[in-house]
Amino acid sequence: MKFKLKYILIFALLVSCKSDELKVTTDFNSKLISEYIDPYELDSINESWVKEDSLFLSALKKVLKKDERNIIDILKIEKDDRKTNLGFGYEQIEASMGKGYVSIFYNVILKDGQIISYEFSPQIPRNKSLTERYLNLYSGIFKIENNRIYNRYYNIEEMENPLKNMTSDFSLNENLRFLMTPFSGTRYGYYGGEAGNIFTNRAIFSQESKNMSTEICQTLMYSKNPSTRLMAFEHYMKNKSKFKNSELIDNWIDKAYSELPTIVTLEGCIVTSRDSKELVSEYVK
Repeated sequence: MKFKLKYILIFALLVSCKSDELKVTTDFNSKLISEYIDPYELDSINESWVKEDSLFLSALKKVLKKDERNIIDILKIEKDDRKTNLGFGYEQIEASMGKGYVSIFYNVILKDGQIISYEFSPQIPRNKSLTERYLNLYSGIFKIENNRIYNRYYNIEEMENPLKNMTSDFSLNENLRFLMTPFSGTRYGYYGGEAGNIFTNRAIFSQESKNMSTEICQTLMYSKNPSTRLMAFEHYMKNKSKFKNSELIDNWIDKAYSELPTIVTLEGCIVTSRDSKELVSEYVK
């Protein structure tokens, strides 16, 4: 289990078309992953909601302490619903589980139908007078430090590894390792949502691609995140003369397209699927 907070020079808001949802600002150059700043004050507290949250979080804490992989029942995860195909046997389920004031948002990765990694993101109640109480409830599930609460990761190192073993004399920095994972966002494109915010994965890639070596680009082509693969294909196509093994790369690109012919993207606030090869071509032009 890991607690991480990642940052880049570019700030990226989690894309949402619902203006009333909690928004988390992420900057991938620091160790911070979410900082809660709540402008709302509510007059009364519903203690029954607090009790529901307390019971649920206490039960979750016990489950995680016993076996971090055993989260299906406590979160009521339906492995047959709401799945996004990531290709090469990997699938993603993004949803949330809540009882009273708050929900835990989860991003679960499956390989051949089995959970192999996940990300938990916490929600803080809008009533400021509840903040301290909920920090106590979250203690033991999330790392809490200096008024910041960190996302929780299980087996993120597996998600950072490429689809095939690659011998190299370099290592990826923290930004690029996060970009290799589906937790950086699996929608491909540039921006979208109500405010037209840049996708987190695109923000990271844009920053890192300024001085990207051909070796790093080829590693990203084997990411378990399909969006990262496509952005690496873009970079290759725009800088093809710098690569020495074009035939091998072209064969891999064809295989990746055949494995996952379509990719999820945003057109305004609308989530849609597009032909992967066609959409990459549009970004290469």
